[in-house]
Amino acid sequence: MATKTRKATKKQIDRRVEQAYYRSCSGIQINIMDIGRVFEAGRVSVAGGADDVELETAIRAFVDTIRQN
Repeated sequence: MATKTRKATKKQIDRRVEQAYYRSCSGIQINIMDIGRVFEAGRVSVAGGADDVELETAIRAFVDTIRQN
């Protein structure tokens, strides 16, 4: 029996990024126009093989550079 490795879809990756954003950046205000940039930073991190903790750290580091408060 062969094992299949299933690649995550864009929707699944975006869901991981969304959840990581909510866990690590609660209460931080960003410009609404920067949301796409947050997701792109998360996608890059996931493509690099980041686990959930590394993803949260990467997103938080990016959000800290664009935060409004």
